[in-house]
Amino acid sequence: MPKLAFLVACLCLFNSNKALPQSQSTHYNVGIARADITPDYPIRQNGFLSRKQESVGVRQRIWAKAIAVDHMGQPPAVLMTVDNLGVPDAITQEVSQRLNQLTGIAVENVSIAASHSHTAPMINGCAPNIFGMPIPEADQQHIDRYTREFTDKLIAVATEALRNRAPSTLHFGIGSAGFAKNRRSATGPVDHDVPVLVVRDLEGGIRAIYANYACHCVTLSENLIGGDWAGYAQEHIERLYPGAVALISIGCGADQNLSTGVTGDRFDLASQQGMEIASEVERVLNTPMRAVSGPLKIQVTRIKLDLSTPPTREQLEATGKLDTPVGYHARVQLQKLERGEPLRTQIDYCVQTWSFGSSLAIVLLAGEVVVDYAARLKSELDSQRLWLCAYSNAAPCYIPSERILSEGGYEGASAMIYYDQPSKFAAGLENKIVSVVKNHLAESFSPDAEPGKTLGSPPKSPIQSLKTLRVPEGLRAELVVSEPLVTSPVAVSFGPDGKVWVAEMFDYPTGLDGKFQPGGRVRLLESTKGDGQWDKSSIFLDSIPFPTGVTAWRKGVLVCAAPDILYAEDTDGDQRADIVKKLYSGFGTENFQARVNSLEIGLDGWLYGMSTTTMSCGTSSWRRALSSMFGLTGHATLPRLEIVSFWNAEISES
Repeated sequence: MPKLAFLVACLCLFNSNKALPQSQSTHYNVGIARADITPDYPIRQNGFLSRKQESVGVRQRIWAKAIAVDHMGQPPAVLMTVDNLGVPDAITQEVSQRLNQLTGIAVENVSIAASHSHTAPMINGCAPNIFGMPIPEADQQHIDRYTREFTDKLIAVATEALRNRAPSTLHFGIGSAGFAKNRRSATGPVDHDVPVLVVRDLEGGIRAIYANYACHCVTLSENLIGGDWAGYAQEHIERLYPGAVALISIGCGADQNLSTGVTGDRFDLASQQGMEIASEVERVLNTPMRAVSGPLKIQVTRIKLDLSTPPTREQLEATGKLDTPVGYHARVQLQKLERGEPLRTQIDYCVQTWSFGSSLAIVLLAGEVVVDYAARLKSELDSQRLWLCAYSNAAPCYIPSERILSEGGYEGASAMIYYDQPSKFAAGLENKIVSVVKNHLAESFSPDAEPGKTLGSPPKSPIQSLKTLRVPEGLRAELVVSEPLVTSPVAVSFGPDGKVWVAEMFDYPTGLDGKFQPGGRVRLLESTKGDGQWDKSSIFLDSIPFPTGVTAWRKGVLVCAAPDILYAEDTDGDQRADIVKKLYSGFGTENFQARVNSLEIGLDGWLYGMSTTTMSCGTSSWRRALSSMFGLTGHATLPRLEIVSFWNAEISES
């Protein structure tokens, strides 16, 4: 017996994609650049207390990469990603000011996001107490040298990206990866989203792919320079898309580790994790992505976050006697007091946002931000148009939520010593940070759904909805199309020519005017490139009442729009029906949810349909077809439930 091949198609309807004004251009000038920032000499690597020797080689080249963007003559902005534990505020400020002098770009329009790789070189100002002891002078000289080279290369890569801008389009989607876990609690929150931004030239070629995932880059802890899983993700993406530049940054994953744990030199596991990201990026790119449009707006706000009361000199002197990282931290604070420097009582904190009209907002938060911020911001803003990036523009310390601050532990308190902070945060930082983000974005990025009415659950994106489907083994579900190419879809049919027909109940539940004016329609979807990605949408038939079914048939479609079944065909090639025939009529209209459904072809070559409402038979041919099935003669109505045979494969001209 021959095997039957089935195509499972998913139409995911969601409410979070706000319609964009047609006047907003989707064309941007985008420049892409990359620079190798791998040192060719031994250097301390940042991130692990136990690793106190310089690197002994290179596992993987590491990179600084840049995307420069402007929209229709607006001032440009540049975002850089770097394979490093973190970039201190001092370097960001130096890079921004030097770029301003060289290119005229506004200081606030420069962003730097670190991958938080724990096998990347140390730079000055980022976790300076990480080793719990003084750094030998010879080692410090290498750190000083690399910090200078690192800073110069950031300026060079940003300048190159600004110089090679060319007309491009941006598209955005959200995927998901599964190798992160909450390291504080097995049941703690986790953010598995993988936002993806693709830059294409005007012919559709891919120039760059930028992705983000919330997880510590700590698979590797060896003494070889490398980018960890984020570095491998970039390599795999660039192999999948030759000629494209791949950029990776990290979300709010300060309390998220890998399911594998820290593995020492298991680069094969880091590569597998990178491949999971790359494979998800590939899948997202093979689904309909949302076009990014609208003016680019950069906003930067600096706020003061209070620290708790610092320790007294007496307390520091007592603690400083310990031969531990805590003791070393205390001795460093005492040295400051001896130089006449006051201990910090506040941290200067930077919040930066990039918003593209109302289509996409990228939030760049400084420091090691815990996942609670992602959960909260995605519930209070529109999660489907929101990208959260931590480890950006500054590296002050861990940024705990109020929950984690009260719980204490590493992220809430003890990690502060490695960042040379005298004490943990005082309560109140979470609302300050969230308030700034919402002040930047709430006007254009508030959620369509009210969290209070959905038990706090935001609407899912098409990709997220697809992942909730349970698909039998041997089959697969694919996303065919989503908003804005379709609106209010209720039925779909695939034509033999590769076209897709969608019935849209756009007029539900009370018509266009609230008085049942018909406004349903049938939409025709086509793939202009013949690649199986439906990217062109046309209204084929409109002004029909509450369509509930569409079936591709011969040169046109059959449409169920009670009380009628219609046949519609386009004869002049303008993607709009110019022939509309009423084939059958009399189906009940009193129940919106129980009208005649989409038609199914049976093994006998006949088409079948079903209605659960009272139907008045409007034609003798219909009555005769029913008579043969139900033994009815001359009856005007049928029982409340009927399964009926409509007609054979040949449609009668009568």
